[in-house]
Amino acid sequence: MREYQLAISNIAWQQSDDEEIYTAMQHCGFTGLEIAPTRIFPSEPYENLTGAALFGGYLRNRWGFHVPSLQSIWYGLEGNIFDPADTERLLDYTAQAFQFAHTVNCPSLVFGCPKNRMRPLGADDAAAEAFFMQAGNLASRYGVRLAIEANPPIYTNYLNGTAEAFALVKRLDNPGLAVNLDLSTMLAQGENLQDFLMDLSYVSHIHISEPGLAPIQPRPVHRELALLLGAVGYRGAVSVEMARTDADTVKRTMAYIAEVFQ
Repeated sequence: MREYQLAISNIAWQQSDDEEIYTAMQHCGFTGLEIAPTRIFPSEPYENLTGAALFGGYLRNRWGFHVPSLQSIWYGLEGNIFDPADTERLLDYTAQAFQFAHTVNCPSLVFGCPKNRMRPLGADDAAAEAFFMQAGNLASRYGVRLAIEANPPIYTNYLNGTAEAFALVKRLDNPGLAVNLDLSTMLAQGENLQDFLMDLSYVSHIHISEPGLAPIQPRPVHRELALLLGAVGYRGAVSVEMARTDADTVKRTMAYIAEVFQ
C-alpha cells in the first residue's frame, strides 16, 4: 500500500469548475489540493490569513482534502535572488508565504520563480545560495520546507537540471530546503529517473507534468516512478500539474493517475 498521497494543482481548471473537480477528486482517491495562492485570493494573498484559515477548514471539513503544496508563490513579484539589493524584500515576502502555508497546514512550497532567478552575466552563484540558505532558515521557523524546482533553459538560466537542484540542496544541508521533483523538467532535459533513486529522500513534493504544462500523456515513466516511490517509502504528495484546461480532461487525467499510482 502506498504511503504517499495523490494531489492536483488548482491551476488546471477554472474556478467555476471547482466543485465538479473536487467531487471527481474524491471519486479518484485524491486527498491533496495544491494551490496557487492568487488562484484563491487574486490580490495580496498573504495579507489574507483569516481567509486562508477558512479556506483550509472548508477543504478539510467539506471535502476531506489537505493542502500539500503551494506553487506560484511569487506570482507577479519583481526582484532577483542574485541582487543583494532585493534580498530583504524577497525574504520578507517569502516569510509571508511561509506564514500563509503554515496557516493552511501546508508543509511544502515550490520555488520555481524562473524570472526571479535569472543569473545576470558574470554573477556569482554565492548570492543566490545565500538567499536560499536564509529562506531555508525562515522555512524551518514556520515548520515548512521550500522545495527548489529545476526549470529548463527555455525559462531560466539557473538550476536547469534536476541534478543541479539536488546538488544545491545537499550542499546547503538546510532542513528548511528540499527538492520539488518535476517531471516536465526531466522530460524536457531528457533525464533518467533512475539517476535520482538515491536522492529521493530530499524530495518534499512531486509534479506529474508535461513540458509547457500540456495535458498529461500516459508514459512509462509514471509507472516507473510509482514503483520507486513505493520502494523508498516516499510520504509526500504526487501532484498533477497542468495549465488550465477543460473539466473532462482534468477528470480523465486524475482517473489515469489514480490507476497508475494506486
